[in-house]
Amino acid sequence: MDANETTSEFNFMTNNTSLTEPAIATGGVKTNGMAPRGGKKKKIGLIGVGSINWLGGLQYVTNIVHALESIGSEQDIEVHILKNERQHFPHLDHFKNIKLYLHDIDSYFPPWSFTNRVVWFFQRKFFKRIVPRMENKLIKEKFDFVFPIIVSSCNGQLNTAGWIADFQYHYYPEGASPEVTASAYREISFISHNCKKIVLSSKACEDDCHSIFPVTRGKTHAMPFTVYIGQELLHKNNFDELLKKYQLPENFIIVSNLFCPTKNHVTLFKAIALLKDKGIRIDLACTGNIVDQRNLHFGNEILQSITNLGVRDRVHLLGIIPRQDQVTLYRMSKAIVQPSVNEGWSTLVEEAKVLGKNLLLSNIAVHLEQNPGNPYFFESTNVSDLADKIEKLLNDTRGVRFPEMDKEKQAFEAYQKKIQEFGRRFMEVAASA
Repeated sequence: MDANETTSEFNFMTNNTSLTEPAIATGGVKTNGMAPRGGKKKKIGLIGVGSINWLGGLQYVTNIVHALESIGSEQDIEVHILKNERQHFPHLDHFKNIKLYLHDIDSYFPPWSFTNRVVWFFQRKFFKRIVPRMENKLIKEKFDFVFPIIVSSCNGQLNTAGWIADFQYHYYPEGASPEVTASAYREISFISHNCKKIVLSSKACEDDCHSIFPVTRGKTHAMPFTVYIGQELLHKNNFDELLKKYQLPENFIIVSNLFCPTKNHVTLFKAIALLKDKGIRIDLACTGNIVDQRNLHFGNEILQSITNLGVRDRVHLLGIIPRQDQVTLYRMSKAIVQPSVNEGWSTLVEEAKVLGKNLLLSNIAVHLEQNPGNPYFFESTNVSDLADKIEKLLNDTRGVRFPEMDKEKQAFEAYQKKIQEFGRRFMEVAASA
């Protein structure tokens, strides 16, 4: 899912939700400033997902908050993020239209006293509760909607939804260790069988969900997300400085993904090598962590492939870089590349759309849904097809200087409507039965 992500999209339940309830940092009011609006205030709870090992989860929550801010003048919305000490959500300040609170999840919920444990045991045994420690508190606090979380509806007292990011474990089980793949199946199966509402980030993933878990028919919601890129990130034009800092040539394309098998970097490296054999030079900048905690040997395979293909002078591994630098490199590139063989909904594609960038995209179902009409689709594992599309891009952009400021400005302004659509869709899912 994310440009600088570093571990499993589908493993967030293990580390960050009610099934394990990890220790959390201190909380409190982050920002406020409610604009006057009529109607009942909507109290939204967001359970923190993600960490330094999965930046995509952190960004997903941040995206939701900004989408709600964008429609905050239409609805009276109060947002509470329940987070742990390892979760640091970026760009959560200066809100005008919503009130936002950050809470220490461990101190927010009741303590693990002997009496509480006995009560929770009986609630699980006799009332079919899943996580009564959380459920009781959420009922008491009268949340209108809590997401993403795996709890009982408590006979209609709680309005919640679970989230399934993708089905990589199903289609590409070799992309992680057997233990991680088995864990992902258990977690997603649990969501499928126990959540009253389930959110998928694309129609393609919703179709997969119905096919793999027929029990989910009638309770799923496709909710494509948008990404937040602050306008201030477009004001820094230190282009020559960044080229020198990262030792990049003026003409390059960029990919920003965790190095894991499903992100399909190797096909991209092979296409660069094929173009080299044809006497065509294009440099590739790669941001993202080369170490995938689910598949520790894969980083070495990536490094070896670059050497074996003879493209070490053309593939630039930059690692996890500052967000400002990353966005500026996006802007400077000839195109953003997303060669994945499986996605739930690509953050990288959304970032490209914000900036009005050319996109070299694998033609998997979710990408066709996410960016229809793109002229640079390629068959995901077809090296020749990708090389041809890169060559076409180079011909189409010959003489063009990047960033294209006017195109970027128009795309950024148009994308703000997409952010509002995401916010409204979120509230529709919240209000659904």
